[in-house]
Amino acid sequence: MADDRLIPGGVRIDDSAYAYNEMAERLGTLDLTPLLVYIIDNVDASVLPYLAEQFHVTGYEGWRQAKNDAERRALLKNARELHRYKGTEYAIELAIDSLGLTYTLLKWWEYGGLPYHFKISFDLLDSGISADDQNLLAALVNEYKAKRDVLENMEFNLAVTGDIFVGVSQQSSEIITVYPE
Repeated sequence: MADDRLIPGGVRIDDSAYAYNEMAERLGTLDLTPLLVYIIDNVDASVLPYLAEQFHVTGYEGWRQAKNDAERRALLKNARELHRYKGTEYAIELAIDSLGLTYTLLKWWEYGGLPYHFKISFDLLDSGISADDQNLLAALVNEYKAKRDVLENMEFNLAVTGDIFVGVSQQSSEIITVYPE
């Protein structure tokens, strides 16, 4: 029951004042956390595609390359920075970082290439990359690079960690000849 003391004395004669008072009390008990959609870590996973569309990171701008919710959330957190620095090396690095990949970006003067060309070398640990994923990654880089720049090469280095068991055996022999005296 709503507290009637909150209704001013001159308004108590009207029944609508009591209805407004009860409505205000019910609104005070509503859980408003689902409305906090810009706290990306707390939002429900079903809302992420809508946020991606709102922040304009759908398609080749990162959404197709993101494989799980953690990568999608990282992409959404970086969306404003991605668009602010689009066309720079920083935007490329930010987009690749949101996918959790380890890489090295080399500009043309660092390896003696043609002007405005660059290469990216990816270090993949314990898992390879398919041809489709390579194409998606190239599309992502082309989306955030400057229009004058040319992605010359993408190199993928696969490192696998694990135990190697090596067996070693040694055999020696000697021939002894005994001569009569």
